[in-house]
Amino acid sequence: MKIPLFSLAFLLLILPLFAPRAYADDVLGPDLSAFAVLGGTPVVSFAAGNDTITGNVGVYPAASITIASPLTFTLTGTEHAGDATALAAQAGLTNALTVLGGLASVGISQSNLNAVSLNPGVYIIGAADLTGTLTLTNTLGVTNPSWVFIGSSLTSSGVVMFASGLDATNAGVYWDIGNSATLSGVMLGNVLAGTSITSTGLTDACGRLLASTGEVTFAGDNTISNTCAASISGLNGGTGGTGGTGGNGGGGGTSVPEPATFTLLLAGLLPLGLLTLRKLQASC
Repeated sequence: MKIPLFSLAFLLLILPLFAPRAYADDVLGPDLSAFAVLGGTPVVSFAAGNDTITGNVGVYPAASITIASPLTFTLTGTEHAGDATALAAQAGLTNALTVLGGLASVGISQSNLNAVSLNPGVYIIGAADLTGTLTLTNTLGVTNPSWVFIGSSLTSSGVVMFASGLDATNAGVYWDIGNSATLSGVMLGNVLAGTSITSTGLTDACGRLLASTGEVTFAGDNTISNTCAASISGLNGGTGGTGGTGGNGGGGGTSVPEPATFTLLLAGLLPLGLLTLRKLQASC
């Protein structure tokens, strides 16, 4: 019996919903998720300012963490400079960059991050420059929503926040940056950079700064935490809307959850499936 093209297209869209879910704990993994800050070489350096870091701070293969004076440095975690723990974390970062980068094929182009509201999904942002406000919303009602941004570089001095009323429990926000990121303002999520990260007066109370081959450099007053408070009211704002991508985050007082890979793939493939379905309907 020949299956109508319309039915076949519908099955291709609906059958993946019954596939086993690939939970994102595998994306960062336990070795990496314990870190709030991780660098490569030459150092992770803290310049004069007031820094509050929740989570481990590490560097590998370099073996030094520089803390300048005068500096008020509050660390809730452990320093790991050139040891086996930092090595394992860097291995986890390499794997995470590979997994997130593999989602590019199902990503949606999103060149503008300013003054937009974006639903969960995978987004290709190129050389991004965020100076305004990016609101992460969930008007689609996605369970355990994830926002993944994939770009070559990131300069952010704006604000990334959850939409008012959004339940961010079990939400994930990820910035996969191929080269370097320069950050200030207010950020949500895990920033994974292929090279280096510079943080100047940044508040990222719901994520991590993770650099693969280069250094993580701090100046000014920075607050970085790999855990999320039970209440995200301080991070809420704006109104829910429609749109594309987002970043990292989480809730419920636990470590920031990792994105469910299958859910991300489905979110990226769904628009392509709908487009194919329209074409099939038009040809009937």
